[in-house]
Amino acid sequence: MVAQQSDSIGVGFSSFEHVPTDSTRLFFDVDTVAVVSSAEQMMPGFSGTLMPFSQTIQSVFFLFFALCFVILAFWFNREGPTLVANFKNIFSGGTRSRSIFKEEITTSGAWSEVFLVFQTVLIAAIVVFVLSLNRDISGLPMEKAVFVFLAIFLGMLLFIVVKYMVYRLIDYIFTEWGINEWTDKYFRVVELAGLLIFIPAMFFVFVPEYTRAALFLLIIIFFIITLVVFWNLLNIFARNKVGLLNYLLYLCAIEIVPFFLIYKGVVYLVNIAGN
Repeated sequence: MVAQQSDSIGVGFSSFEHVPTDSTRLFFDVDTVAVVSSAEQMMPGFSGTLMPFSQTIQSVFFLFFALCFVILAFWFNREGPTLVANFKNIFSGGTRSRSIFKEEITTSGAWSEVFLVFQTVLIAAIVVFVLSLNRDISGLPMEKAVFVFLAIFLGMLLFIVVKYMVYRLIDYIFTEWGINEWTDKYFRVVELAGLLIFIPAMFFVFVPEYTRAALFLLIIIFFIITLVVFWNLLNIFARNKVGLLNYLLYLCAIEIVPFFLIYKGVVYLVNIAGN
C-alpha cells in the first residue's frame, strides 16, 4: 500500500500544504487531488462586487469630469477675479447697483457662467444617475441606461430653465420686489453648488470605499445651498414687507415642490427602464 504524503514547505513553526504526493514524492496522488479540488470549490470565499454600471459608462463619466476640470481651469484663468466677486455677492446682505453690474459683465464672463451652470446640472445628473443604478437599475442594458441618464440631465436642465422663467414672471408682476436682482444671484448660487460638489461627486462615482461619506457630504452641501437660497429670499420678502405666511407658501410652491417632482420623475424613469 502506498502511503499518502503531503508536499509541504516549512515556514517557521508551521508548513504550507501543497497538493499531496505518493511515497516517492515524485508523483501526485490523483484521487486526493480530485478530492482537494472539490473541497476547495465548496469552500466559502470572498466574492467580488460588480460595479453598478459598465466600464464604458464609467469611462464616459471620467471624461466628463476631466473635461469640466480643464474648461474650469481655463475660465478661472481668464475670469477668476470676476467669478470670485460674484460668489462673494451671494452672501452679501445688500444689493448691487444695476449699472455697476452691467459694466462688469463681459462676453467671456457670460460664457463662463453659462458653463458653470451647465457643469452643475451635469454633475448633479451623474450623481442622481449613479445613485439610481446602485439602488434599482444596475442590470439595465446600455441603451436604457443612456436613456435614463439623458432624461435625468434634460429634466434638471428644464428645471433650471423653468425656475428662470418663473422668476422673470414674478419680476414682471411685482416689479418693486427686485426679483431680477435675485435671479442673477440665484444662478451664482447654482454655479457655486457645482464647484462645491465637484470633488465629493468624483469620490461618490469612482471610489466605492467612500461612497457613503461622499453622499453624506453631498447632502450637507445641498442643504447648505438650499438654506442660502431661503435666506436670500427671506431678505427680499422682509424688505418688501410681505407676510411670513406668503413667504412660506412661496417656498412650498416654487422652491420645495419642484424637488419632489424631480424625485418622482426619476423614480418613474427607473420603473419604466426596469420593465
